[in-house]
Amino acid sequence: MGRYCKLHSESAGMDAGARKPVGCGAQPHVNRMKAMKKHIDIIRKWLAIALVLMLLMFAACSPAATETSLSPPPSPPDDSAGLTTTPSSANSGGPSDVRDDDDSWRISVIGPDGKTLSFSEADLKAVLDGQDAPPSGLAGQFTHVYSTVNNWPTARFYAADGYGVASILFAAELYDTAQTVTFRANDGYEISLTREQLLAPQYFFPNVFENDNGAEQVYPIIAYRWREGSNDIESVRDENPCLIFGQRHYSEQTNPAFVENISEIIISTEPGQAWEAASTFPSPGPIAFGETVKLQHPYYGLVKLYYTLDGSEPTMQSALYNPSTYQPELNVPIPVAEPVVIKVLVCGYGRPDSEIAVFEFTPIP
Repeated sequence: MGRYCKLHSESAGMDAGARKPVGCGAQPHVNRMKAMKKHIDIIRKWLAIALVLMLLMFAACSPAATETSLSPPPSPPDDSAGLTTTPSSANSGGPSDVRDDDDSWRISVIGPDGKTLSFSEADLKAVLDGQDAPPSGLAGQFTHVYSTVNNWPTARFYAADGYGVASILFAAELYDTAQTVTFRANDGYEISLTREQLLAPQYFFPNVFENDNGAEQVYPIIAYRWREGSNDIESVRDENPCLIFGQRHYSEQTNPAFVENISEIIISTEPGQAWEAASTFPSPGPIAFGETVKLQHPYYGLVKLYYTLDGSEPTMQSALYNPSTYQPELNVPIPVAEPVVIKVLVCGYGRPDSEIAVFEFTPIP
C-alpha cells in the first residue's frame, strides 16, 4: 500500500514524503463506512416492516379475532335431519367458550372409513327422540350425579346432564363394531377407551373412595350441562360438552379421563394391543431379608398396578401399588420378610388389561 501511494504521489507531481501510506487508504475507508451505514439503514427498514407484520399476525390470532373469524358449520339441508355428513370435523368454540345456544358447538364422529358425522346438541336430541332404542339402558338423555377420583388422589362429584355415548354410536351405526373410542378435545387432548371400559357396568358411589354402599348404576355420557364438585343435580349449568362416566370400583381413578370441550369422537373397529406386563426390581428370586420390591412399568404414569400377595388373581379391587401420580411417597415398595408370590395386573385406559405377571421372592438371612 505504501509503495502504491508513493508512485501515485510522484506521478501527480507531489512530494511523496508528504504523504503517509495510510493516507492513501483514507478515501476507501470512508466509502466503506458509507456503504455500511446504507446497509444498516436498509436492515432497520426491513426490521420495522417485519415488526409490523408480526403485530398484524398477533392481532389476527387473538381470541377476539378468532371468535369473529370462525363460523359455524353449514346447517343440514331441509330434507334431512339429525347427524349430517361433513368432509371434516368442525366446532365453533375454544377452551374458554361457553355455549349460548344448541347449535354453537358441534361434535364430529369419525368412523374407521373416514366418514364424518357432525352434530349439534339439537341434532342429537332430534335423532334420539326418533330413533329405535339401542340396547336397554344405554340410550337417550341421562341425568345423574357421578362419583370420581383423580390421580392426586382426591374424591369428588360431578352433577351432569347429557346424552349416552352408546346412543351416539348407535345413531352413527357404529355401536356393534366399535372396539376403541377416542374422545378428542379442541385443544388436542384426548383419551381412548376400549369397548369394555366404555360399556361395562358403571356406578355412582355415594361413599366414593371408602366403600360401595348405596351404589347406583350410571352410564357414560357427553354432558352438555354439568357442575364439577357438586352432588346437587339442580346445580348443573350449560357448559361445553364433556365426557363423563361412572366408576367400576369405588376407588377407580376416572377423573383424568374426563375430556372437556370435545370436538371429535374417533371410532376404531380394531381391538387394541394389551398393556405390557409389569416387572420388578430386584428380579425375582432370593432377596435379602427385609428388603423391598418395586413394581415397574414402561408406562408407569398412564397405568395402575394392582397386586396380591396371597396367591389370588389380582383385580381392580386388589391393592393398588401406585395410587398417586403427584405424591410418590404414597407409592410404597413391597417389603419381603417371608417367601411370597406377587401377582400383578396392569390396567389403563385405551388398551385391554395386561396378562397377570407372577414373581416369587425368597428372603435370605
